[in-house]
Amino acid sequence: MSQNFIGANHVLNGTWPLADVYETGPVYTQAVNMGLYGHACFVLSEGAGGTGTTTITMQACTTAAGASPTAISFRYRVCDTQDTWGALSAAVATYATIAGANKMIAIEVDAEDLIAAQPTKPYLRMAMTELVDAVCLGSVVIILTDPAYPRAIPVTAIT
Repeated sequence: MSQNFIGANHVLNGTWPLADVYETGPVYTQAVNMGLYGHACFVLSEGAGGTGTTTITMQACTTAAGASPTAISFRYRVCDTQDTWGALSAAVATYATIAGANKMIAIEVDAEDLIAAQPTKPYLRMAMTELVDAVCLGSVVIILTDPAYPRAIPVTAIT
């Protein structure tokens, strides 16, 4: 069995780890081309800073630079322990995080849902707007799966 996770999927930084990830909100992740991948999972990891919260919005865009953003629906789940995830929930267009340190939030979007909702906007990004102004250490990792062009070294998703 192959142990090539990166070859079968594409993992990239949405945002680098920041001591106060929501401070300059809204904060945007890198937009990724969903025309190249069938599914995206944006994983927001929050560390120290248990009182800061944010509103998450997923946006369809026309370019990797995030031009012409439009909010789209997404699914999400929360892990508020070391490794126990909650059920997958649907959100209309936003999700307000709950205060608490050391948790992860996974945002799931299928390319076919993005293209059906916004056929001229194949790029996807996350916007985070601070709700409660308090320091919150965090970062976002983006995992893209089901590549249109599978390769040992994944095709870039940001061009």
